[in-house]
Amino acid sequence: MKRKIINLEINEISPEILKNYISSKRNINKVISKLYKNKLLKIYTTKALDVEKKKLYPSQTWASFHTGKPFSEHKCYWYSDSLESNYLIWDKLASKNKSVGIISSIHSSKVPNDLIENKNLKFYLPDCFGDKEITKPIKYKEFNSFNNSLVGKSARITGLKAIYKSLFKNIFFILKSPSSFGISFFSIKLIIKILYYAIKNKNKEFLRMAQFPLIASIYFDLIKKFKPDYSAIFSNHIAGNMHRYWYAHDTSSFLDKNKYPKNWIRKNADAINISIDLLDDFLGLIIKRKVFQDFTICITSSMGQEPNPDFDNKYLSKYDGKIVNMEIFLESLSTYLNNTLDFTFKFNIERNMAPQYGFNFQGNENLDLDLVKSHLCQFVTEIGLKNKVDRISNSIVLTLDPSKDSNLQNKFNLNEANKNYEKYGIKFFAVEDHHSGSHTPEGLLALINPSDVLQNEIDNVIDEKESLNYLEFHKIILSSI
Repeated sequence: MKRKIINLEINEISPEILKNYISSKRNINKVISKLYKNKLLKIYTTKALDVEKKKLYPSQTWASFHTGKPFSEHKCYWYSDSLESNYLIWDKLASKNKSVGIISSIHSSKVPNDLIENKNLKFYLPDCFGDKEITKPIKYKEFNSFNNSLVGKSARITGLKAIYKSLFKNIFFILKSPSSFGISFFSIKLIIKILYYAIKNKNKEFLRMAQFPLIASIYFDLIKKFKPDYSAIFSNHIAGNMHRYWYAHDTSSFLDKNKYPKNWIRKNADAINISIDLLDDFLGLIIKRKVFQDFTICITSSMGQEPNPDFDNKYLSKYDGKIVNMEIFLESLSTYLNNTLDFTFKFNIERNMAPQYGFNFQGNENLDLDLVKSHLCQFVTEIGLKNKVDRISNSIVLTLDPSKDSNLQNKFNLNEANKNYEKYGIKFFAVEDHHSGSHTPEGLLALINPSDVLQNEIDNVIDEKESLNYLEFHKIILSSI
């Protein structure tokens, strides 16, 4: 018998970190721990094998995971790269007359052209990397704009002023329809928990996790209402803490025990566990409801994280930065390109996640984009910043990562850097964490209450170590619903 599927896409959570959470005495009474102890939770390892380890990146691995195609076929590496929506698993299921609901899944910003009229797409809140202000149902449009705005303005440090401004701007919509902004008893309870830990540990970066309770509450309401055959929700709240605080979570994984002050380690030691607690709370909310007893719950990630093997020798930067005023940056860039290429042209900005910035030159067919790419790199180099520029088709992506630019860090202190680069729309800010967690090909497929059909599909492709190629997930789901 087939079952409906709830897919919790928890970015970069690995089998290793989940099993460590389960085995900890701290978590003996957690929902996940009890399910695993009672053999109601099965944990498998997925492997991202289509790109070498050092080049793994979330937008690439989720593109492979969602399409079942290797990178060599879909060619989507950055968030802004093109990807046909009909390759994606939710679009394929809808075309097979299966009901679908999606919230924030990576590449859902490649919105299907027939979203509104397609009766099989029951609900759809796209990720924050597109330019289409559209949701289904339409009542979530203001929340999606609010969420996209916060993500777009985010950086390595949380800007409390930007949060307050966005809240004030949307206060009318929040008061008018709290549920459409994810306000519920469940989300309020979790946000209070997050605030408690942020204050207790004097770490405002914990506030980033507050996005998860809001979107989880919306997701819960929508799957209750529509009961789609397949639904998915994406969250990055655990991945962010793994990147930032793995060293504090498990200092024993590193040879150098003195990378950070003891006070920093102490206040951030539980950051990863706290973020997994939120997932555990949401699982508890779901499995208590009778309406979900006939659903299979998946917890998936397209790749995982591990203790950064190069962290012992890593240079710890004093600050990071990003382009905060793209208009000012583009003025300087356009002047430079127009002068050096002796050609005036227009280009579109594509949303990406800093330190990446996307530019699309569609409609400029006569341009030599390799030459544009070369001059873009030259411009950023001439203003004194380390950079990398990639091109795929009409899209060019600039990587500008000041935290890894040791020459810049040694040349300027924070105030000097801001003074020198303000004219380019670039702002720098002090940081105290430095990616002690790094990407690994081992992702997660965890199952609660799988149907016989789904279990058989998995059994057919797993090896003796209970692992499988992550491209198989696409085929497994299509065959199991």
